[in-house]
Amino acid sequence: MPTKLYKILILIIFSGLLNIFMISCEEKNIQLKQIKGKQVEVNQFYNSDSTFIQFIQPYKNELQSKINTVLCYTPRVLTRKEGELESSLGNIFADICFHKADSIFSTKTGKTIDFALFNYGGIRTVIPKGNIKVKNIFELMPFENMLVVAELSGEQTQALFNYLEKEKRAHPISHLKIEIKSEKLNKILIQGQPFDLSKKYHVLTHDYLQHGGDHMDFFKDPVSLYQTEYKVRDALISYLTSIDTLRAELDGRFIKID
Repeated sequence: MPTKLYKILILIIFSGLLNIFMISCEEKNIQLKQIKGKQVEVNQFYNSDSTFIQFIQPYKNELQSKINTVLCYTPRVLTRKEGELESSLGNIFADICFHKADSIFSTKTGKTIDFALFNYGGIRTVIPKGNIKVKNIFELMPFENMLVVAELSGEQTQALFNYLEKEKRAHPISHLKIEIKSEKLNKILIQGQPFDLSKKYHVLTHDYLQHGGDHMDFFKDPVSLYQTEYKVRDALISYLTSIDTLRAELDGRFIKID
């Protein structure tokens, strides 16, 4: 083929391709009409990938070793359903969180926490009699909730107590003593002192409740808010690691006197 004719042929082919590209790049108004999906059930008919199993086995062994680590011992079953307004599990839950958070809060701010309030529904299971293991605490508190300290006005603190009066449920509390008489609040002591509507109080809770979880709206707009950067679960594990035997009882911190 003559060189000139060859060059002409190449030019024609190139022009045709360029035209195709130009057409294919034309803006079009295309709308998605339908998406189809298919559920694939993973069941016993799927064979395990032996390579993957071998890869994760060392990590699985390490994880099992950690979650079965014994923290301490409890001589009896601890449950949130033990009493109408308080429980042994709720009491020790709140007390441990108060103990661990107050140290952090004091170091950061030079102030102290006045009392603690958590939610009944946040305790997800019982702690069985015997050795308490790490896995028991993960079952008890499977969430990633962080401990926070909310500074509440007297009015917000009053709303908190009104909530407890209305709920009449064993929400975990610490450093409080509350009496209900004839279905109404009769006495409120905070660290042994009568509640003062004119004061502000530093209240320990966790971030889910501080955002209004369980309708605890009195936490949502605090005077000030302090982050401890400490998970509830980590506080429990840290404390239980430091003791030999966990003893929790009902102590009359929230009672009816009718």
